[in-house]
Amino acid sequence: MPQEPILSIAYLPPVAWFQKIKQADSIYLEKCEHYVKQSYRNRCNVFGANGVLSLSIPVVATHDKQCINDVKISYDEKWQQQHWRTIESAYRNTPYFIYYADELKPFYQRKYEFLFDYNMELISLLMKKFKLNNEIRFTEIYDVSGYTNDYRNTIHPKKDIEEAIFIPYPQLFNEGQPFKANLSSIDLLFNTGPNAKDYL
Repeated sequence: MPQEPILSIAYLPPVAWFQKIKQADSIYLEKCEHYVKQSYRNRCNVFGANGVLSLSIPVVATHDKQCINDVKISYDEKWQQQHWRTIESAYRNTPYFIYYADELKPFYQRKYEFLFDYNMELISLLMKKFKLNNEIRFTEIYDVSGYTNDYRNTIHPKKDIEEAIFIPYPQLFNEGQPFKANLSSIDLLFNTGPNAKDYL
């Protein structure tokens, strides 16, 4: 039974997702599961002036048992423009937005066909910025019980994670408000820059 953590793919993954990567030398990413709606696979949470906002990538209508690797992104609506405007509005005044924005912006200009590929390239960029060199392996079959550390469905927008595991860091809009834990990892990156890895 593999000891490495196994995670689902995620769009601009939450901080908890990268914490699991930092804690292991290597991880598995699930490439053979059925697509799960209303999860981090196609959505993330950011923190703007009006509070926490959810950004969701629309996908081409899928049947119930479509493999995550085959899910295509829909461009029927201009979601890339909307997501980038929201990200820019939320983070342009953070200390480190100016250092990372130019590398992130092309993801909201170029059209990717598959959700998995899009997310994976974003993850690769973020791992470089977090200075994480962990080995990533991909599953070849879907195994429901073969992993000791299975986080495929526990890191989920509708499931609470113990906030004690999150070290608070400065956030642009949280003056007078409680710390907002486990947002998209870009919240951590734009607010803490090269110190982000220490907060994971």
